[in-house]
Amino acid sequence: MNKIAVVTGAASGIGRAVIERLSKEDFMGVILDINDEGGRQVAGEIQRRGKQAAFMCVDVTQEGAVRAAFDRIISDHGRLDVLVNVAGGSLHRHKIEEFPFEHWRAVIDLNLTSTFLCCRAVAGLMKSQKSGAIVNISSDIGFSGDASRSAYAAAKAGIVGFTKTLALELAPFNVRANAVAPGRIATPRVRATYSDAEWEAAAKRIPLGHAGEPEDVAEAVAFLVGDAAKHMTGQTLHVNGGRVVT
Repeated sequence: MNKIAVVTGAASGIGRAVIERLSKEDFMGVILDINDEGGRQVAGEIQRRGKQAAFMCVDVTQEGAVRAAFDRIISDHGRLDVLVNVAGGSLHRHKIEEFPFEHWRAVIDLNLTSTFLCCRAVAGLMKSQKSGAIVNISSDIGFSGDASRSAYAAAKAGIVGFTKTLALELAPFNVRANAVAPGRIATPRVRATYSDAEWEAAAKRIPLGHAGEPEDVAEAVAFLVGDAAKHMTGQTLHVNGGRVVT
């Protein structure tokens, strides 16, 4: 029987690369995303390759919606082996003194609150199974900061601290929790916000000289949920071409 992997934000970008990568390891992938059209498309493409995938249209910032989604997943499958929290984004950029509270809340909720809600929803089941792996997506900006993105930096740093605490709580039950911190990744959404000149200039500031691809992050996730990382928990893997150390 296939293991069950839930990936949030998997209708596009990094999340899509993650669920496609896990499908190659014969995980039954469940996509949670607010993008109905994109989520159905990704699930359909995976199914056409002879793998198993399902899509649920869910706003992962909403407590009731998250609870209902995981109740259904657990009822349908009886277990849950992997959770990858990818849903997120910087959304709004403002100087701190001009940062509207509603924009702050939106960024924190999309990145950090959604991660908390989904982890809380699976913790009890994974503890009872005495198995499971969780990967939360942070960012190098959670370590370096970034002018005008205080909410995003705070949320992504919060994910690292939350993941460490989660790892300590779940370790006695053989459940692991780790994080991946991408740097600049060439997803369609990110690439569209920069001109060619801006993109090239930003690439020159990365020690390896270029942005990463969504598949680079997916490979890190696949490693962390697999047996090769069975003695790793509470850790953060940096996938940023060395940008975090500049």
